Amino acid sequence: MKKTLFFLGKGGVGKTTLAGSLASYLAEKGHEVFLASIDPAHNLFDFFGVIPSRKQHNIEKRLTIEELDIEYHLKQFLRQTSEKMKDTYRYLQMINLENMFDVLKHSPGMEEYAILSALHELINVQKKKVDYIVIDTPPTGLMLKIFALPKATLMWIDRLKELRKRILERRSQIVHIKGKKAFPEGLPYRCDDDEIFKQLEFQYRLAEEVWQILKVSSKILVLNFDELSVKEGEKIVNALSSLDIKLDLAVFNKKGMSDIS
Repeated sequence: MKKTLFFLGKGGVGKTTLAGSLASYLAEKGHEVFLASIDPAHNLFDFFGVIPSRKQHNIEKRLTIEELDIEYHLKQFLRQTSEKMKDTYRYLQMINLENMFDVLKHSPGMEEYAILSALHELINVQKKKVDYIVIDTPPTGLMLKIFALPKATLMWIDRLKELRKRILERRSQIVHIKGKKAFPEGLPYRCDDDEIFKQLEFQYRLAEEVWQILKVSSKILVLNFDELSVKEGEKIVNALSSLDIKLDLAVFNKKGMSDIS
């Protein structure tokens, strides 16, 4: 794969139009292109004049489009999370985890995690098949949350790993003094045996992988030639800069382009 490109900006500035146009242009030039929308309010299929579908659609010989079904990916993400948690905490049978997981979908950040999970899966599948992946993103608010989430996740997992290590160290000290019978059978007291610590490390690697995808991809900011659009564009530039993410290009729709660097 040569490049992943994200089209960013407020709603109504023409992200979908420009993303679709670039994808079509690249396909016409002989490149294999996958164009996807992670915006819950999709209109990729409308742009290309085809009937909306939850499946991938071949528009041209070298161009495939997909509107990611965020609701489906949210359910999938919650199901996978639930299964992992039940397996990890299987020694705590007295806790009713079923009801706890039922409310997860209403928790803040679940939609963003689901979109990131879907994006991660999409890129991993398509990067071996195509030359370019073009992503049409949601409007500013949701988009910034998506871009900020991997870095925040890495920070939180680092902290959780520290806390988990302390717990396991305390258990190990007690076992050293009182023996293994001091705790119920199956309760871990070493990092190598602790499924929770292993899951934290696994989730850290996933977050790091997604973070690197966002960092190395090209980010294209789409603006309209008006004060409101420019001010929101400045907000996006500043927010991404605070995350150490570089914006590569700004496009004033119907006006031209300018280098951000």
